[in-house]
Amino acid sequence: MFKKKSIALPVLLFLLFTACDTSKQLVTRGDTYYLAGNFDDAANYYYNALLINSKNTIAQQGLKKAANIVLNTKFSAFGKYVVENNPESAVRQYLLCKKYYNRVMSVGVELNWPTMYNEVFEDIKNEYVSKQYDEGLTLMLEKKYDKAEIIFQNIAAIDSIYKDASVLRLQSIIEPLYQHGIKMMEAENYKEAYRDFNKVIKQNDSYKNTKYLLTEVLKKASIGVGILPVQNQTKTEGFDLQLYQQIISELVKSKSPFLSIVDRNALDKLLHDQKLEMSNLTDPENAARAGKLIGLQYVLMTALSELQYETAGPRTDSVDAYLAFTERTTNLQSGIPQTATKFKKVKYADTFQKRKVYYKIFYQLVSTQTGQVVASDELTEGLTDENHVCDFNGNINNLYPALPKGNMMPVASVEWREQFGAIKRIILTKEEISREVCITLSQKMSEELRIYIER
Repeated sequence: MFKKKSIALPVLLFLLFTACDTSKQLVTRGDTYYLAGNFDDAANYYYNALLINSKNTIAQQGLKKAANIVLNTKFSAFGKYVVENNPESAVRQYLLCKKYYNRVMSVGVELNWPTMYNEVFEDIKNEYVSKQYDEGLTLMLEKKYDKAEIIFQNIAAIDSIYKDASVLRLQSIIEPLYQHGIKMMEAENYKEAYRDFNKVIKQNDSYKNTKYLLTEVLKKASIGVGILPVQNQTKTEGFDLQLYQQIISELVKSKSPFLSIVDRNALDKLLHDQKLEMSNLTDPENAARAGKLIGLQYVLMTALSELQYETAGPRTDSVDAYLAFTERTTNLQSGIPQTATKFKKVKYADTFQKRKVYYKIFYQLVSTQTGQVVASDELTEGLTDENHVCDFNGNINNLYPALPKGNMMPVASVEWREQFGAIKRIILTKEEISREVCITLSQKMSEELRIYIER
């Protein structure tokens, strides 16, 4: 415990002295600029010195002198703008003075604030902001929302509670969106109208009749898609249903506002009402015709065209490896003893288990209005899960999977070495590994369809 203190104390003292030394150097630079009449830079050096050492009294005194001169200079500019009847520049200059004063106060130095300017500023500010406010209202009436937003933003920066400037600024942002949404609605571009109204709702959920309009355009923008059962073109049963369920799940999770999913159960009922059979919907033409009869805009057809499944193990193999060892020899020419690294072939036990699955699917999105395939893709995905537990009766640090090449030592990867002494784990089951692949394929398909639907 005492040793730790004896080490920490010098470090703390060193840091303290270094900080003090740096602070003093900044004060010296500040003094130089002060004597040269460059009070702004001098104040900056004193300010930075206090950031390093807030108890530097010389820096405090220097900052108070230099910053007061700078502040008075800034107020002189304010007075000049007042005389010139330039209210905008006068207001901005006064706010700069306030900002400078607060900055110096942040390091514990209070400047001499000329209170005689406060009343002058309030009069000028009120007159200036009032004119700006009226100008902003005029621009709103003229539907020049971009310019109006700039003005109300400027007012909020000067006086954040002035009348309803903040509300009008928000209105100057959302009113153009609202108006554009109306235009898109009239042009029957319901998706774009939905996006506009949705942006308005996020800013102000009670703005005009936006909620009602959002509901109306969503009804017209919604697209009904019937998801037909997956056609299994392989000899393996069961995985087509797993894929179908995952496709439905991912399409629902995509949360596309325009996508209305009709699954197998709902399709069966709708088709039954029209005296149609699901088994007949195996080609795009028939699927489109049936989909149109039951009020759908699109039909999704998916085929599982290839499914490969492999499993191996658990079994234990005897695998070749090479054990490095050192041999002492004598140099035949010099007679000097030397050592050489040599290798001998050995065996280690590799207990492994492996499971692999590969899917290939093909989907088609068919328009019920035209009978045409409007989007399609062939997707593939595979996954392998394997586990190796190796055992060697010897020093594995000297074990290598291959002999050296040339004069270089052979390489044994970290992964290869970690197999020795690894904990045996249960690999994914056939159902689990298939589900993982189905999820990935369904996510790819869902994203492609979402992009098409939301165009």
